[in-house]
Amino acid sequence: MATVEIRLKRPTKVYHEGETVCGLIEVESKTAIAHQSISLVAEGIAALTLSAKSVGRLESMYNNMKPVPLFNYSTELARQGKLAAGKTTVPFEFVLKPRGSIKSLLETYHGVFISVQYNIKCLIKRPLLNKDLSKEVEFLIEYKSGDKASHKPLNFTICPKNENSKTDMQRFSVRGRLDSCVCCITKPFMGELIVERSENPIRSIELQLMRVETVGSAEGFAKEATEIQNIEIGCGDVCRSRYPFTWCFPECSPAPL
Repeated sequence: MATVEIRLKRPTKVYHEGETVCGLIEVESKTAIAHQSISLVAEGIAALTLSAKSVGRLESMYNNMKPVPLFNYSTELARQGKLAAGKTTVPFEFVLKPRGSIKSLLETYHGVFISVQYNIKCLIKRPLLNKDLSKEVEFLIEYKSGDKASHKPLNFTICPKNENSKTDMQRFSVRGRLDSCVCCITKPFMGELIVERSENPIRSIELQLMRVETVGSAEGFAKEATEIQNIEIGCGDVCRSRYPFTWCFPECSPAPL
């Protein structure tokens, strides 16, 4: 049985607008295979996505809003012919440019309400009674680094929501610091948590990274906060001390502006 793979020369699969995407189509077969054509299609689309969380609020928007094509490229890599037994490679390349009236490409984004995805698909059409071969891979678009973000440290205090008296408040004290609340998503997010006191045993200390998505249209706005990362920095009744933390933002999850 023949197999087809798409290999990009850049292992990270991360590109910027205006760059050239280079790669190879690899076809491997134990026997020679005839084909009618080998074609390549690359496209980028921004679209609303329906999920269990968005049903009811976004259905009307979804029905009225069509996917927005951001980028499109297609070419025929090979005409009708035959591929020899073994491994055959076919090179390809294309430039990342916005389509039509689109001013610039959006960053890749995998959200609850919205997705921005860029894919490359290879199709090898086979003669009658033979199954076509196809393969699809995603590549990522990122904005180039802009001006350095201003450094904005943030100090915070954590208090139980159900505490009503000053006496109870004195039994629990946790505060912390973020190195900056304005962050570059390609660099680590750093800070520290300080457990000063807690009369009751602590079970664990977890940090959650939440993403807030807002989608607006003539029908109104839909807003949803979802967890995209959870890190445990303390397990059990931890010592009353400082707990520094460092984490990297997950790829494709922080929302583009």
